[in-house]
Amino acid sequence: MTQADYVRHSGLSKGHVSTLVKSGMPLTSPEAADQWRGLTSRRHNRRSPTALNAPPSVPVATTGAKSSAEAVEAAWGRLEETERVAYRLMTTALENGQPDSARLLAIHASAVKHLSEGRQRILDLAERERTLVSGDWVRKVMVEHDGAVASLIRSMPRLLAGRIAPHDPEHAERELDLWVQETCLRTLFETNPWKTTKTSV
Repeated sequence: MTQADYVRHSGLSKGHVSTLVKSGMPLTSPEAADQWRGLTSRRHNRRSPTALNAPPSVPVATTGAKSSAEAVEAAWGRLEETERVAYRLMTTALENGQPDSARLLAIHASAVKHLSEGRQRILDLAERERTLVSGDWVRKVMVEHDGAVASLIRSMPRLLAGRIAPHDPEHAERELDLWVQETCLRTLFETNPWKTTKTSV
């Protein structure tokens, strides 16, 4: 079994599976890997029963050999695994009527909250590093770019008419302006993915 096989089996991220393998998780079979993870989680929980209540950090910058993307993926994997472990502990406690069920329920709620906050921090980091950009940013850039192009095209008839037809610049300007309005700017508008109203460019 490869790491990719176990990613598909477990639903964990590639970075998290890679970290587990480096920590000793076997890849002989999905069952063996699942059993190793379960034993490791139980040993961790015995050492630190309230560890799940502390939010795993999501790095906002890295300076080592590992890239920001890899570090963020690994951190996201830890957040996901924390929520899964918290959920298993909570459901087991509720099914067995354990006296600490309420505490484990609160721990799972905290893990879900950290997962949501971590997701937002990852998106914010990706947007700052331009590995992911928001639709609003893309729209702003496109509108500014298209506006500059449209202004340049509108000025073309007046600027070039005399050079194209010095003997009759007025006629050249009218023909160029007609092409700009009916063909060029209309095409820009019709192919604009952000258009919301039928207004000219």
